[in-house]
Amino acid sequence: MKKTNLFIKLIAMALVLCVTTVLFAGCNKSDTVVMSFTADNGKTYTITEEEFALLMKIRKRVFFCNMLYTTSKDTAEFWNTKSTEEPEQTNEQYYKDLVMDQVMAVLVEKYLFEREGLAISADKLDSFKAGIKTDEKSAGGKGAYKQYYGYTAKTYYDLYSPMVTRSEMLYEALCKDGAILAASDKDLSDYYTEHYVGYQYIVLDMKNKVERDENGDRIRKTEKDSEGKEVESDSYKKVALSTEEKEEKQTLAKKILDMLNDKENPKTFEEMIAEYSDDYYSVEFSEGRFVDKESTFLNTTVTDKIKDFKVGDMTAEAISYGDYQYIVKKVELKPYAYEEFEKDENGETVKDENGKEVANKYYEFFTDYVDTVEFDKYEKYVEAYFEQIQVNTSITDAYTMKDTFLSSYVDYYYQQILYYYYGIQI
Repeated sequence: MKKTNLFIKLIAMALVLCVTTVLFAGCNKSDTVVMSFTADNGKTYTITEEEFALLMKIRKRVFFCNMLYTTSKDTAEFWNTKSTEEPEQTNEQYYKDLVMDQVMAVLVEKYLFEREGLAISADKLDSFKAGIKTDEKSAGGKGAYKQYYGYTAKTYYDLYSPMVTRSEMLYEALCKDGAILAASDKDLSDYYTEHYVGYQYIVLDMKNKVERDENGDRIRKTEKDSEGKEVESDSYKKVALSTEEKEEKQTLAKKILDMLNDKENPKTFEEMIAEYSDDYYSVEFSEGRFVDKESTFLNTTVTDKIKDFKVGDMTAEAISYGDYQYIVKKVELKPYAYEEFEKDENGETVKDENGKEVANKYYEFFTDYVDTVEFDKYEKYVEAYFEQIQVNTSITDAYTMKDTFLSSYVDYYYQQILYYYYGIQI
């Protein structure tokens, strides 16, 4: 099962917090309580200021690494800029809310972990201790480690590593087959209907044309697999268009749209895909591609143009992006596209003449679908406890993303990505 959880993955939306400000205060960060939750077992679980401060630093570093930002981006101007995710919030507000959600999740997971009778193994705990020495030595000593990350290796392995481990173990326990959060058929169907949309599309490569065989079929490129064997890839062989062909292709999108919109004898979208599309997935999955509505479909330019489409809507003109033009139509979802095997309209598995289950070609896009649905259930299950959490806002409000220490590791990470993926050395 995929190891995703509230603690590791940034939550996509900020929640409204129902909190109070009266909590216990200690003498230092290690015993000052910033969040507390009293469970139905009568026991109170807490997050200390030390834990909170650590999570602020780690999540800021993870955010910068994920976005491929360097420390030069860590300015007041950036944090005061409106968020691209939630324009009504600044980056400061948006990412601080995400951290707050994650800290609350860690607190709830402390309770649930104990409730489920789970325990971190002695071997795992020993590995944490070993990690402290290894990382300190690698960094050049305790002081060097802290200077680099903003916290000690001991703090990381004593506080953060157990948080991650608890979250992973709890997720596995609650979502395994037969457990309370295991995805049912209804869960899978409901999530698909609520979160997915379908599109048919035609891609026109304005600089190249697809090579075809003597039967007029598109020729796929070949590549070597992990064993060095030549196999077909998920793309077509192409040759450059001549100047004359490029000029002629400039009018192709209008020609296709005219045929699709012909009042007397309209062509179907599938017919136009089969005849003209230069994209493998468009042709191979001509019934449509079924994608999460929050994801980017093809590219951001196309996604922005079609995000408000209703089923049946089609682009009035081709959408240009780079060297390509796109014609897109929103279509009904194909039932059971997420299933490993084909199902008929009654939900029964389709079998061939030999009684063998027929593979569903769409399944390659849904191999993690069950995990996605179960993770969604897990998030909501944990979030349901948030309103019972008390937060000492006099402490949490004093912490900002802008003023939180940012590890210089993000610059090293940025340099490594540039070098290994793009061959750029700086």
